[in-house]
Amino acid sequence: MGTKKFVICDKDQDYLKMLQAYLLKRNPMDFTVLIFDTVTKALEASKEEPFEILLVGEEIYDTNVTKIDAVKVYILQEDGTKGINEYCAVAKYQSMERMIAQVLKEFALDENCTTTNRCSKNKASLISFYAPDRQKGQSAAALCTAELLADQGHRVLYVNLLAFTGFEELMQTDYESDITDFMYFVLNHSDKLTYKLDSLKRCIHGVDYLPPALDYADLLAVSRDEWERFLNLLLHNSDYTWIILDLSEVCQGFYDMLEKSDTIYLLKEEISVYGKAMLSHFKKLLQIKEYHKILEHIIEFTLPSHWEEQCTNLERLASSSIGIRMKEVLEKRE
Repeated sequence: MGTKKFVICDKDQDYLKMLQAYLLKRNPMDFTVLIFDTVTKALEASKEEPFEILLVGEEIYDTNVTKIDAVKVYILQEDGTKGINEYCAVAKYQSMERMIAQVLKEFALDENCTTTNRCSKNKASLISFYAPDRQKGQSAAALCTAELLADQGHRVLYVNLLAFTGFEELMQTDYESDITDFMYFVLNHSDKLTYKLDSLKRCIHGVDYLPPALDYADLLAVSRDEWERFLNLLLHNSDYTWIILDLSEVCQGFYDMLEKSDTIYLLKEEISVYGKAMLSHFKKLLQIKEYHKILEHIIEFTLPSHWEEQCTNLERLASSSIGIRMKEVLEKRE
């Protein structure tokens, strides 16, 4: 026993099973998912071991809910006519991703909720992608590599630190919060890293990712020490096996991130004179500054011609021409 319980109580059996399946697939960190179709059953179970989070359907709610031993209770609201004001309400019929994100966000913000201090058994491996001439193919290659690693069964977190990403348009979505909101929260509440991460992250092709910054000025405002703390938390206190950094110079800890990386994939341009010159400039600077560790960990690669034509769907990058190229690049590393 002793595990944290995420409990859903509702009379709609189909909804219960669907929500439980989603939670088990998403695998919220530190939680065991339980379902009950009556408040009485949930009450009896809480007497054996208290719940961390309890979601109760509005239609099934009764006064026995107040007797259930749970740290945080939410009402799955349908029409809001029941006048239940004692607990936070979340819309029952919305995307499960948004609903769980709302629940975990409020849970993380609540000072009365249990915190978690944990350290992963193994440090995550860090891969950085960078292109001195700011090629648009950098992000495609980085995200594709993350998808390939996810296909191999790894837990992967992709972090985009470019000034402009276009992700809302590319992903056909919108973000209410971004990576800088996540950073400032976890830097002050590191013990709730996993809860905040679960509330904010999105997923594509089995890869978790943090919504990129809307304003690159927010990235510039993060200090070098804060970047280091942020990375250490992800590397040592999350359950990921790989962290993929899509890196740019807008981060004050740019060189530190490169030095911390196990591998640095450097995208180069073989045709453009300007691209070659920028790459040469970057490598010369590393030599002058004596960043020998960075130089040792660099693997240079190119992308196939006309790759853009096959990479319009970011969910399928692993099966595109970039996917074929990045498989070859990863094999060279091994």
